[in-house]
Amino acid sequence: MTPTPVTHPAADLRTLPSAVERLAPAVVGLSLRRGAASGVVWSSGVVVTAASAVWRARQLQVVTADGELVSGTLRGVDPSTDLAAITFDAGSAKAAERAVEAQPLVGDFVFAVGREPSGRVQASFGHVGAAGGAWRTWRGGQVDRLIRLDGGLYPGLAGAPVADATGAVIGVASPALSRHHGVVLPVATVDRVLLALLAHGRVRQGYLGVAAQPVRAMLEGAATEGLLIGSVDDDGPAACAGLLVGDVIVSAGGQPVASIEALRERLGAEQVGAPLQLRVARGGQSIGLTLDVTERPVRGCH
Repeated sequence: MTPTPVTHPAADLRTLPSAVERLAPAVVGLSLRRGAASGVVWSSGVVVTAASAVWRARQLQVVTADGELVSGTLRGVDPSTDLAAITFDAGSAKAAERAVEAQPLVGDFVFAVGREPSGRVQASFGHVGAAGGAWRTWRGGQVDRLIRLDGGLYPGLAGAPVADATGAVIGVASPALSRHHGVVLPVATVDRVLLALLAHGRVRQGYLGVAAQPVRAMLEGAATEGLLIGSVDDDGPAACAGLLVGDVIVSAGGQPVASIEALRERLGAEQVGAPLQLRVARGGQSIGLTLDVTERPVRGCH
C-alpha cells in the first residue's frame, strides 16, 4: 500500500507496533523462483496467499515466524478470486485472529504485514479507498464485499494479511484484481474458497462454451432483453445442445438473463454436471433447449 498519514481515530500511533507484533507470528514468507510473496496461516498447517504469486509452483519454501525454512505444497488455486491454499508443517505456527464480521468503510485505517525470504517482517500502512457490497472480479469470481485499498501493494506483499487497527485480519491482499489498487479478499470469501481448494484443488464454475453480449430482441412480436450469442465453442455444452450464433438467450433455469452477470449466477458450482433449461429467441420465435453444464476449463493466472 502507498504510505499515508495515520489519521483514523481508531489508529493510535503508540499501539501500531503492538498490533503488528500480534499479527506477525501468523505471517509467513514464500520463497519463489520468481521473486517472493507473503501468506497468512489461516488454520493449522494451512496458508492462504495470492494465486497470481504462486501459480504453477507445486513445491515452494515457506519462511515461518521463527525463521525456519520448510517445504510447502500448493493445494489449489482459484484465479477468479486470486486466492491459493498451501499446506506445510506448521510446527508452533498459530492461525491469525480474524475479524469475520468486518465491514470496513472508506477512510478506515488498515495495514498489511508481510515476511521477506530472509524472515524479516515488513508492514505497509494505509486506508480503505473504496468499499461496497458483493461484486464479481474481471475473472468471474464472486467476492462477498468490496474492499479496495487507497494505493498499490509493495513487492512481497501479494497474499499478505490486511488487518484493522487492532491487528485483526479483515482479508488477504491481491495485486491482480485492480489495475492501480490493491484489493482485499474478505474473510468470508477466503473461508468459502479455501474449503473448495482443499477439497478439490479448485473452485468449480459452470461452463457453456459461448461468447455473448446484452441485446434487445424481438420475441413473438414483443421486445425483450437477453444475451446475443456471438460465438459457440466447438464441442462445448452449448454446441452440443444446438445453440447457434445469432440466438438470443432470454432465460436460464427459468430466470431472466438480461446480463452476463445474470447468466453467471445460474452457473455456480452446484450447476456443474446438471441439466440447464434455456429459453432462446431464434428468428423472433421462442424455442427451448436443454444443455448439460460442464466445468469451466482451468486457465492460468497471468
